[in-house]
Amino acid sequence: GMALMLARATRNLSRRNFSTKAPKRFAGVIKLKPEMYNQYTRLHDHTWDEVMKRMYESNMRNFVVYYHKETSLMFNHWEYVGSDLDADMKAIENDPIIKKWWTFCEPCQEPFKWEGPPPSQGGDGGPGGSWWAPMEEVNHCGAWPVAYSTEYPDPDFVPKNPDGKLSSSSDTDGLVSNAKK
Repeated sequence: GMALMLARATRNLSRRNFSTKAPKRFAGVIKLKPEMYNQYTRLHDHTWDEVMKRMYESNMRNFVVYYHKETSLMFNHWEYVGSDLDADMKAIENDPIIKKWWTFCEPCQEPFKWEGPPPSQGGDGGPGGSWWAPMEEVNHCGAWPVAYSTEYPDPDFVPKNPDGKLSSSSDTDGLVSNAKK
């Protein structure tokens, strides 16, 4: 039955050459301005290919954002599979397409503690500031993933934008940006 099928699947997976190193997990929280829901979902129903490439090259995997409508809170979770987090995050920070992407995401978001210009304009939030407030992991039930999909976008993802619109780095018509002119 089912137990035998799971045992065979597990045995087959264990024969493959998977890394046994656990990823580092990260999570953050921020408010979504309710009036910007359409823009945010338009951006994220198909995250720009260049953004996905940079995240992948910077060893970020399984990046997920959840939204809680009643409180307007968004929660993100992602896993890091690299060996030099500082260098990988610096590569993201310095990528011109990422900065362009941020100019469209930032007007949608309201950080809890931030002073000064937004990240797209080189801001660091001031003392104790963080655009996405980091969250403390208090529980993790189970083991880490043994493999990550190489397929993008996720074939099971259902777009959320009420108007059915998507965006790309070359199609930002109608989106609000805080880019300096």
